[in-house]
Amino acid sequence: MTRIDRYILKEAFPPFVFGLFTYIFLLLVSNLLGQAKWIVGFPFWGVAKWLLYQVPLVINQTLPVALMLAVLLAFGRLARENELLVMRAGGIPLLRTTRWVFLFAVLATGFALYMAEFVIPKANQKVTAIWWDELASRGRGLAHLAGQDVAVGPYRLFFDRYDDRTGTLRGVRLERWQGRRLTVVLAERGRLRDRRLTLEAYRVYRLDLAALAEKAPAEAILKGLLRAESAGKRLVLKLPESREQVIARNAGELWGDTHSIRYWYQRSKEPGLGPRDRLEARVMLHSDLALPFANLIVVILSLPIAIRKATGTSLAFGYSLSVTILYYFMETAGKILALGGRLDPALAAWGPDLFFLALGLILMRGLLR
Repeated sequence: MTRIDRYILKEAFPPFVFGLFTYIFLLLVSNLLGQAKWIVGFPFWGVAKWLLYQVPLVINQTLPVALMLAVLLAFGRLARENELLVMRAGGIPLLRTTRWVFLFAVLATGFALYMAEFVIPKANQKVTAIWWDELASRGRGLAHLAGQDVAVGPYRLFFDRYDDRTGTLRGVRLERWQGRRLTVVLAERGRLRDRRLTLEAYRVYRLDLAALAEKAPAEAILKGLLRAESAGKRLVLKLPESREQVIARNAGELWGDTHSIRYWYQRSKEPGLGPRDRLEARVMLHSDLALPFANLIVVILSLPIAIRKATGTSLAFGYSLSVTILYYFMETAGKILALGGRLDPALAAWGPDLFFLALGLILMRGLLR
């Protein structure tokens, strides 16, 4: 790293950090005010934890606008004071001057993809689970699922009611299909903690529909069709989803997507999936992929604006907010049209990126020579 590289980074890094923390704060306050009438009386630390788990998604949303603000402020000042002109006169091209900025944008894109795959889905699950289980119902999140057939991996879970004093499920039924065989577990009581479902006073029944294909008298078929296999006082099962995941997915997602990029890709390729579900999977997959690349595109767009317009602080804030608002408006409108079947999911998600990329390349013409 040369002295010029350090000088450029010194100009760009402070406004980037300032913009990132400012926009994160503003978004969190906006989310808090939007739910203000619902959180009156909630414990302070519960609300603080609820806001904390929103930060990963907010970071991904604010990275592009913070990057754009940093480039506009840093290169706008260098352009106003003719420092870029001096560098170019000394034989240092603009592309050489901005190489670390582009490298940082590439790293930000990779970081955003990593967050979307591994961090944000889990954080969003925590946000929803905290809301339903700790804030809105004070530990009674499972009560919202009573009387419903809840999908938990390969299982279907049903319970009549939830006793919040003891954390007990009453009247539990657990089902699982394996080919043409159905296993049903009926229990008087149950507890769901982390990924463990504990059933008490249970009986296991098996329904074998394969028996219907046998050439045997109807009485014999029905006799072997459904049979009780075992019973006991206590049965512990390890579920593929945690208690928080079950609540977050079935009580209602309140804060962003709770699934990873890999999940949406696998779901979009799942055989036998209905057209509507496949369309949703494709829309979410392309949407989750397109947003991280906005970090690179805003740098391409903001460089020519900063150099040609020599933006000051107020203009830099104005440009960054205007581009961000327009980008998210186009992204949201595209997602709505795609889910309605009026626009291809790939075009809907990547359209804003392509639009601003084309605009940036047009404005960039003549600057890199």
